Amino acid sequence: MTIEQNPTEHVPVRDLKSGDQVSQYFMVKSKNGRTTRTGQEYLDLVVGDASGSISAKMWSDIIKKWGKDFSPGDIIKIVGRVETFRNANQLLVEKARRVAEDEQPNFSYLIRSTEFNTTDLFNELVGRARSLNPPELANFVVDMLDQNHSVLETCPAAKMVHHAYKGGLIEHIVTVARKVDSIADLESEINRDIAVAGAMLHDIGKLQELATTGDKRTTEGRLLGHLILGVCMVRDLVVHKGLGHAPWLPELLHILVSHHGGPEFGSPVRPMTREAMLVHFVDNLDSRLKIMHEALESIDSEGFSEYNRWLQAKAYIGAGLSDKEDNHVGD
Repeated sequence: MTIEQNPTEHVPVRDLKSGDQVSQYFMVKSKNGRTTRTGQEYLDLVVGDASGSISAKMWSDIIKKWGKDFSPGDIIKIVGRVETFRNANQLLVEKARRVAEDEQPNFSYLIRSTEFNTTDLFNELVGRARSLNPPELANFVVDMLDQNHSVLETCPAAKMVHHAYKGGLIEHIVTVARKVDSIADLESEINRDIAVAGAMLHDIGKLQELATTGDKRTTEGRLLGHLILGVCMVRDLVVHKGLGHAPWLPELLHILVSHHGGPEFGSPVRPMTREAMLVHFVDNLDSRLKIMHEALESIDSEGFSEYNRWLQAKAYIGAGLSDKEDNHVGD
């Protein structure tokens, strides 16, 4: 089967309006099975492209006719129409099918990328790493960054939760490092060098956990996860550089394995140093703020987003709605 559409025929999600008829490709952001009050199955979807996301409904009769053989991360073709529901746009699906890997042309216009220059972000990381003490720690972090330069600039930070787009990982790492560095200046008991080094390397294992496209995990990623992979990457470089007895190594590794906060969130141990505690909370803060920011890309006329399962709430943009945000209500 041949895919006939090209990017020039694609209407960006942010430009869709109530009443539009669509027949084009979308990336599946989330897929949840629901039941109506009468017991009928339907799918509650979020689909999108590089410009943003839109909620979509696939009712029971459409599911019976076309099936539901697709998952978050898949590219699907949707035929349907845009309608307004509770002051926000939503897509009513009339036909849907998953696009097979062997029939996909360049769908880069569906893939979101960081809005920042990744070369500038990388250079900022290297500059911050070079400021660390002792010099062997600084050189170690710089070498880790240099070894992974190209993939670090393109890798997403997650499959779908936060910063889940091209270049999202380096954006996340830089913002966490900035915040950790700033707070370390205010807390004299914190070892700034260990904390900032941990901030820059806390998610380094995601370079091996995630496929560069961000739509799936690698086999190693699924079996081990990025915390263990990150420790392995650090250990490998430690052995290569003969730094096995470096006094900063155990505390740096502790940040990597504890930054999720505890076993219930995937960390084998809880943060037991000031530096690990700082990286854990700043990492969580940065990811939560990004989740909220992305949820608020699609809001109703009262400033509320759709329910977000990661926030376990609807996000609210605030009473001081800017003209720009007000003009994009429902996008």
